[in-house]
Amino acid sequence: MLYAVKFSEEAARVRDGLPADRKSLLERGLAVLAQDPEPKMSIPISGDESTRSLALTPNIAIEYVVGEGLLLVLVVHVVDFTHVLLEE
Repeated sequence: MLYAVKFSEEAARVRDGLPADRKSLLERGLAVLAQDPEPKMSIPISGDESTRSLALTPNIAIEYVVGEGLLLVLVVHVVDFTHVLLEE
């Protein structure tokens, strides 16, 4: 079953502000996730396990809810390792 992907307003703002290359990675990751929204590497973050967290790429992670045929992206986290507080 292919799940429909929708975004919260906050997640859509982050998505829309991404550079084209990162936006493409996000879209590719979500296309794969829409086929199986509960892969083993995703982490349930709610008691009923419908709200989950997953790193789509090393730099992009999402929090999302899975419902009846719907995958709702709540939050998009983007980490830019070129700007860090402490260098190793």
